[in-house]
Amino acid sequence: MRRGPVTGPRFLGLSVLAFSLAASAVAEVRPVPFKSYLIDRLSYGVYCADPPVALEEAPGTAAGVVNVVPGLPEFRVETTVVPAEIGIAFGLVVEPRAGVVLDPVTVTITHPPYPDSGVEVEQWITVIEGPSLVGFAFELESELVTGRWSFEGAQGEELLFVIEFDVVPPAMLPDLVQGCGGAMLS
Repeated sequence: MRRGPVTGPRFLGLSVLAFSLAASAVAEVRPVPFKSYLIDRLSYGVYCADPPVALEEAPGTAAGVVNVVPGLPEFRVETTVVPAEIGIAFGLVVEPRAGVVLDPVTVTITHPPYPDSGVEVEQWITVIEGPSLVGFAFELESELVTGRWSFEGAQGEELLFVIEFDVVPPAMLPDLVQGCGGAMLS
């Protein structure tokens, strides 16, 4: 039996099939951060948490509510690396195309499990019209879990945005912690 390179129509057919499958798999990969054609602008980063002006019910979250803050934050730095520190917040501001109102939008944040509850996925419904904040503020010690955090927004089956953050021990980013860590959030 001769060994060596395989040639012939059968091998070519298998090669074309394998290439087609690989190409379709690559076509499914989205860049992160990702924004759909419905989103005109997406910015992200770390900011200092503001005390909420109101709370909205969100039974799909660990706290059962989401904070409503007074306005859009000023990102201290555009980064996806976040120190795990009380008073630090992170997320994104999304703005739909002119004249587009995204209603309803399901926001999903996936993160490593909280040590006290095991919660890994938090979800709520919102409306995005004009620039809108989708963020998370560290308020409790149990929320300070390091690892990959993913923020995703969808309207029905239409994925609107995805971004991933890496939450790290605060000692890795002392300048960010020093600026707003430990802020009062009640």
